[in-house]
This record gives sequence, structure tokens and C-alpha cells, in this order.
Amino acid sequence: MKQPEKHDLRFVKNENLIRNTFQEMMDENEYSKISIKELTERAQINRKTFYLHYPSLDHLLATLQLELMSPALEKISKTTFPDDAEQIIQHSFEFMASLDPIDKKILSSKGHFPEGLNPPDLFREYFFRKYDRLPGYTRFETNLIITYFSVSLGVIYRQWEVDGQRIPLEEMVPLATRLILHGLNGAGLIGKDFSVNSAEEENREP
Repeated sequence: MKQPEKHDLRFVKNENLIRNTFQEMMDENEYSKISIKELTERAQINRKTFYLHYPSLDHLLATLQLELMSPALEKISKTTFPDDAEQIIQHSFEFMASLDPIDKKILSSKGHFPEGLNPPDLFREYFFRKYDRLPGYTRFETNLIITYFSVSLGVIYRQWEVDGQRIPLEEMVPLATRLILHGLNGAGLIGKDFSVNSAEEENREP
């Protein structure tokens, strides 16, 4: 049986159907609770049709994650690390803040890839590929530096989201930059007197 071409109208129609159905299901459930059987039943296609497009549900997830990340990675590809660290942080924050809830859920979902194809892994892999070895550092030292940068960026962004983005983006980017590049000292914590009156502390809470 001849395989349909990817520009074939029926192939394109089924591709869109699979993606739209998957996104609807992601809006209703966690990724771990979605199965190919349920997806194909809802989309009213057979399993063979699904496998013509994707080898597994994880591959569908990874494809969508890569497509979502591509615009941010394209911008980051034009920067230099660590000189443009603040630009990289800003691009990352702006990208994540622009996503709708379903896309954020897709990006935060974890597939089962032994080679590691989840968003944080993809981000680090991209940097490892671009900055295979920073000047003056071994490859292993470079890997540690890039891992520290990307993990710190991800953790700070997630906490900002959890807190309801209470800090404006234009203030959050410089703060995240100081924290990532200079640690606690970047937040002005080193040598600071914390003997603040509890009443004053409460008054400062929004």
C-alpha cells in the first residue's frame, strides 16, 4: 500500500485532526492519562492512521514542544553567551509568558524518551550544541555552566508563574538576570541587615 505524501490533502487533514484532538484532550487531562486508543476514538480515525503520522504519543508531544520552542530558540540563536545573558533571559520570559494555558501544559509535560527530549533538556541540548566549549573552560565545565544557567532560568520562571506573575516582566527580567549571574549577592542579600521589625515587614506585603 502506497504511503500518503505529507502534502496530500487527506494527510494534512488527518494531521490537523490528530493535533487538535490531542490539544483538546490536554486541556481536559494530564498527559499521562491520554492514550492513543482514546485519541483515535475521539478523532474517529484508526490507529494505523495515527502511526502514519507519529511512531508514538511521545513523538507527537515532542514535535509540538519543538514547534512551540522554535521561535524562542531562533531569537536566542542570534545572541552570545554569557555577554547577552539578559537578552536570553528576556526572550525566554517573554516567550513563556505569551503562551496560552494549553501550550504551557504541553511544554511542561514529560514524555518517556531515554535520550531526553523534554523542554528543559532541549534547551540545554541547544546550548551544549551552540557552546560546545566556552573559552577558558573544559567541555565538562561548560556543561555545568550551561546546566546551571538553563535550570536556574527555568526554576525562577516557574516560581514567577506560581506566584501569579506579581512582579512586572520589566522588573522580573533584571532581577532574574542578577540572581542567575550573581546568586544571592545579586539580590543584595549578602551583608544585609535582616533585623526588620515584624510590623514593618507586614506593612510591606502587597
